[in-house]
Amino acid sequence: MIDLFFQGGTLFMTVIVLTGLGAIIWSLLTLIKFLKLGFVTKRHLDAILFLGSISFFLGLLGQGIGLSNALNSIQDVPSVSPAAVVGGLKVSMIPPLTGAILFSVAGIFWFILHYMNARKQEA
Repeated sequence: MIDLFFQGGTLFMTVIVLTGLGAIIWSLLTLIKFLKLGFVTKRHLDAILFLGSISFFLGLLGQGIGLSNALNSIQDVPSVSPAAVVGGLKVSMIPPLTGAILFSVAGIFWFILHYMNARKQEA
C-alpha cells in the first residue's frame, strides 16, 4: 500500500489522501453532532461531498500532469517499448483511483447522514 502511495507521486497522493481523510473525519464529526443534536445543517452535509470531490478531482489532475510529462518523455525517445508505456499508464491510474475510493467512502457517509437527517425531520 505504501508502494502505491510513492508510485502515485508523493505530492499529489499526500493532498489526495489528506482531503479524502478530511472528508471522512468531517463525516464522523457530523455523525457525532447528529447523535447529540438530532439534526445537522445542509452546510455540514455539503462539506462532506465537497472534500470528497476535491480528492477525486486532484487525482484526475495528478493523472493529467503525470501523463503529460510521460508523453513528453516518450516524444524525446523515439523507440519506447510498449511494456514501458503500459507500465506508465498503470501507474498513472493510482491517483484518480485513490481519489475515487475516498470520494465513494465520503459519498456513502453523506448518503447515510442525509437519509438519517431527512428521516428525523419528517418525524
